[in-house]
Amino acid sequence: MLRERIRFLLLFTPWVSIPLALLGVFLAVLYPLMQWTWIGWIIYGVGITGTVALAVKLRSRYRLSILDSTSLGVVTWLQRRP
Repeated sequence: MLRERIRFLLLFTPWVSIPLALLGVFLAVLYPLMQWTWIGWIIYGVGITGTVALAVKLRSRYRLSILDSTSLGVVTWLQRRP
């Protein structure tokens, strides 16, 4: 049950999946730069800070509610706030 809940949070809630995808792009693009110079590590740190700020901003926009929980699974509802 907990494993399915974590998978749902990581893949289907925008405030988690969008920053994780952005971090993956940052790492793929900056990895060669991080191997050669220390400036790449600083830029990657700034990217991590930016994605955390994006996650906090998106977290306030989306709300995940559990409507029903049975032995067959959990019914959730993702609501976007204006």
